[in-house]
Amino acid sequence: MSTALLTVRDLLAEPDFRLEAWAGSRSYGRAVDGIHLSELDDPTPWMVPGSILLTTGLNMDSDPAAGLRLVETLSVAGMSGLGVALGHYLSALPPEMVQRAEEIGFPLFTLPIDVPFRRVSAFVYDALASRDTYRLRRSMAVQSHLLELLIEERGVEELVQQLAYLLETTVLLYDGRGSLLTLARGQARFSSRGMASVWQGYLEHRGRREILPAFRSSGFRVSYREVALHGVVERVLLAAYVNRPIPELAETTLSFAQKLLTLDVLRNRDVAELQRRMRTGLMDDLVSGIGTETELSARMRQYDLAPERSWRIAVLDVDSFSERFPAEGPHTHRETRMQEFKTTLLEAVDSFLTGQGLPFLTMLKSDSVVCLVQFADTSVASAERTLVSLREAVETKLAPMTLSVGVSAAATGATGAAGAFRQAREALSLTKPVEGLRTRFFDLIHPQSRLLDSQSVEGLTAIYAETIGPLDEHDRERGAQLLRTLEVFLAEERSLNRTAETLHMHRNTLAKRMTRIEEILGRSLAVTDDLVAIGLGLRARDLLAGRRPS
Repeated sequence: MSTALLTVRDLLAEPDFRLEAWAGSRSYGRAVDGIHLSELDDPTPWMVPGSILLTTGLNMDSDPAAGLRLVETLSVAGMSGLGVALGHYLSALPPEMVQRAEEIGFPLFTLPIDVPFRRVSAFVYDALASRDTYRLRRSMAVQSHLLELLIEERGVEELVQQLAYLLETTVLLYDGRGSLLTLARGQARFSSRGMASVWQGYLEHRGRREILPAFRSSGFRVSYREVALHGVVERVLLAAYVNRPIPELAETTLSFAQKLLTLDVLRNRDVAELQRRMRTGLMDDLVSGIGTETELSARMRQYDLAPERSWRIAVLDVDSFSERFPAEGPHTHRETRMQEFKTTLLEAVDSFLTGQGLPFLTMLKSDSVVCLVQFADTSVASAERTLVSLREAVETKLAPMTLSVGVSAAATGATGAAGAFRQAREALSLTKPVEGLRTRFFDLIHPQSRLLDSQSVEGLTAIYAETIGPLDEHDRERGAQLLRTLEVFLAEERSLNRTAETLHMHRNTLAKRMTRIEEILGRSLAVTDDLVAIGLGLRARDLLAGRRPS
C-alpha cells in the first residue's frame, strides 16, 4: 500500500528532461518527497528528508573532492538523490564522486544545460501535490471505515484488526496497567519476550510528551498513542514496523484511532454507570420492600439472579470510617474524599464478585456496602470462605483499612430481602464487641449473644459477678481449676464419666469437685434456671475478655 507516486526512477524516466543516471541504481525506487536548489557545501538544514538536490556544481570545479563530500552529506541526511547540471561549470562528474555514490547506493544523475531547473522543480511539485491529494483521500477513507466500526459496535478487537490490515503492520492494544487486551499480527512478529520489551520501551519513553510519540525496540520502530481520561492512561495503542520509517498515513490513522478508542472508553463507562445505577435501584427496592414478588423477581433475573435459589445478604462495614477522614480543611473537601473512598470501595467489591463469577447486586448505604450474593453453595462454610477472601482482597487494595461483615441467613424469593438485610445488620452489630470476630452469620448467633453482645461493660460485669465471679475468684486465690472443671462438665453435657475421662480424674474425685462448685456458686447444676445463669455468666466473661464465643 505504498503512498509514493513519484520515485527517482520515475524522474529519470521522464523523456523531456533527458536525465542521465551515473550511480546508485539499486536505490532508484526511493520516494521523492521534495526538491531543493542550492550551491552550498551542506544544504541539508534547509531540505526536507527524501528530497532531490539540483546543483550546477559550482564548488566542484575548484575542488573535485567537494562532490564526494556532498554525496556523503546528502546520503547521511536521508536525501533521495543528487542532480548536477553539466555545461555550467562541469563537463563531467568527478570520478571519485561517482564511485562513492555507487558504493553507498546513492542516486546520482546529470541534467543537460538546456533543461532549466524550474521545469524539473515544477514537475516534482505537481507530483507531490497529486500525492498529497491521494494521501488525504486515502486517510479520509481509512478514518471513515474505522468510524463505521465504532458506530456498528463491532468492538475494539475488530478495530485493531482493521488497523493492522490498513497499516500493513502489527498493532497491539494494552490497558493502562500493561495487560494486553488484543493483538493483530502483521509484518512485525513478536514473541512474548518481544511484546514485554515493547511495553518496557513505551514505559521508558512515555514521559517525553511528543506530538507523534515513537521509539525503537529490538529492531522495530514503534509509534504509540495513549487514551487518557482525567489524567489516567486507560489504553495504549502501539503499531510496530520492522526497520523502516513509520509512514505518515500510520501516524494520522493512529491519532484518529486514539480518538475513537477514547470515545469507546467513555461509552463503556457510561454504560457501566447506567448498569450500576439500575442494579443499585433494584437492590434499594429489595431491601426496602418496595415492589411485588413478580416485579422484583423479573428484575432480579435481568442480572442472572434466580429468585427460587438461595441467596444471602452481606453488609460490609469499614471499621472507624469517620476517623479515616479527619475534619481538616473545607467541609466540602472532606465530603468529597469520603465519597470518592466509598465509590472505590464499591468498585473493589464489584470487581471481586465479578471475578468470582457470582450473580450479585450491590449498593452503598451510609458507610457500608450491601451485597445480595447468590453463592454456588449457601452453606455457612462455603459462603464464609468467599466472604473472607472478599474482605481480605478489599482490605489489601484499600490498605490500611479493616472491614467487618454481617451476613444474613440463607433465603429465597424476592420479598425476603428486607428481613435478610435486618438480619445482616444485626450480625454486623454483634461482630463489634468481640475482638478478632470479623465475619458473623445470623444463623450462627446463639440466643445468649442476642441477650449479652449489646450489653454495656457495666452490665456484663454485673452478670459475671452475680454468676461465676465467686468461682473465678476462688481459683485465683487458691490456684485451683474449678472453673475449668465446670466448663468441661458443661461441654460434656453434664456427664460425670466423660468429664472425668477428659480431665483424667477419678469419678469420685470429680463428684466431690462438682459439689464444691455448687457450694461456691450457691447454685444447683441440676436446676435449669441456674444452668442458664451460669451459661450467661461464662458468655459475659468471654465478652469482657474480648474472646470469640465458643
